[in-house]
Amino acid sequence: MGTSLKLSDDLVDEARHEAEAADRSLTSQIEHWARLGRSVESALRHEDVLALKRTVEGRPAPWTRRALLAVLRRIALDGVPTELSATLREGRTVYQDAGNGRVERIERDGTRTGGRFVNRHFMADEPKPAAGRR
Repeated sequence: MGTSLKLSDDLVDEARHEAEAADRSLTSQIEHWARLGRSVESALRHEDVLALKRTVEGRPAPWTRRALLAVLRRIALDGVPTELSATLREGRTVYQDAGNGRVERIERDGTRTGGRFVNRHFMADEPKPAAGRR
């Protein structure tokens, strides 16, 4: 059974935007973020969690992103054998919002492909025909 929660309008608006790009419901998006947060928090040291919390509150997004990347880099390089550190060292395919309901897929080798999710599957955009000479 679900539980009603009061969430900030900003969080709900951001979740709704991400949910559209990822082809999820609003509830599924917020649950996804909660699972990610729980997983990341369990892999971080207490000091890292506090540093990230201080960074997020009232800071611009690029600054927050740099702080998060610095923590993840430390985890990947500190030599402690954890599943997260192995995944970070190995790399993986990630997806990010590209605006207007579109998503950008970034492969391990850095290759970027635009597209969208359809029924939770990434569908790459059709390649545009090369402009021919006239």
